[in-house]
Amino acid sequence: MARRSDHSREELYDLVLGEARRIVEAEGFRALTARRVAVAVGYSPGTLYNHFKNLDDLVVHLNSRTLEHLDQTLAATRLEGDPEKDILSLALAYFAFVEEHPRLWELLFEYRLGEGSELPEWFTDRITRLLARLAAVLAPLFEPSQTHLVEEAVQVLWASLHGIGSLATSGKLEVVTSRSVFDLTRSLVVHYVGGLKAARRH
Repeated sequence: MARRSDHSREELYDLVLGEARRIVEAEGFRALTARRVAVAVGYSPGTLYNHFKNLDDLVVHLNSRTLEHLDQTLAATRLEGDPEKDILSLALAYFAFVEEHPRLWELLFEYRLGEGSELPEWFTDRITRLLARLAAVLAPLFEPSQTHLVEEAVQVLWASLHGIGSLATSGKLEVVTSRSVFDLTRSLVVHYVGGLKAARRH
């Protein structure tokens, strides 16, 4: 393959991630290979490895963009200052995103990094910032000194919502229940937030 140099480093970075995203959304993450991306953008695989350490690194960067997109979606969600309503709004915005981009969501949660590969700190920081939106909504249900309980509540809700999302995207939700994602989410939020409120009163 002839070598190309008609893109800046930043342009090629965007081009590669754009093509990787197209492949994943069209065919699923198992169809994603560095060689296939290189052929699609017209560069040699070696050129890609000048920008990404390996396929794992490329996936981490693509997942980071997915998280950024999700964060923007949640940021645009209208909040009312009521924890129960706001958590439900954020949860439904999250599920709308998952429904719109199911294969990017699968890449985010189902792709396994190779042995010896670790998520970089800047990636985990992005996850922390994303979860901070949920923490900010939950915070009024706790005393200012109970930040550890806020963190615990965020983890419980996130794990629960992830479980619902996993069942829904895999097509196995109907095996567990005939209720919709909305019904399950509303029940989860209402009962969990209700429990937090009751605990605070005591």
